[in-house]
Amino acid sequence: YPTKDRILSLYASIALLGYQVAWLSLSLVAFGLIYVASGARTFAGAFNVEIFRSGIEAVPRSTTEAAESLGYTRTKAYLYIILPLAFRVCLPALGNNLVNLVKTTTLAYAIGVPELLYAAAQIWSEVLNVREMMWVLLFTYIIIVAALVFVMHRWERALRIPGYSA
Repeated sequence: YPTKDRILSLYASIALLGYQVAWLSLSLVAFGLIYVASGARTFAGAFNVEIFRSGIEAVPRSTTEAAESLGYTRTKAYLYIILPLAFRVCLPALGNNLVNLVKTTTLAYAIGVPELLYAAAQIWSEVLNVREMMWVLLFTYIIIVAALVFVMHRWERALRIPGYSA
């Protein structure tokens, strides 16, 4: 189900626990951060598993057979040949998933975790400058996402194998 629902249900489970975890001496904000992190982790983790599975399947079967004919065991073939090639194939999709995860962090606002959107809402509730704060928020996210895309693109170019990918 959607990430926002997952985060809200995890956060609501604090009430079901009856605050029996009070010995941890964590505030509700800390609990919120824990639940947002776990909700985002499960959201991104499911996609990452599928990305790696498809990357491994994208490596031609002949590559595996060639590695085995050279004397590699199945484990060493995966470790030294198949997984590095699969990682290179997966990198663009992993970059897209990372950008999506950064944008998903705004959902923490739903449970009151102080993140970028929460801080902007606090400022515009005190002063009537909603439009300016939305512009600041927009450009902040654009800068963060652009930096991630730039770094991921440079990493992809550094790992490119001539003749192997388009």
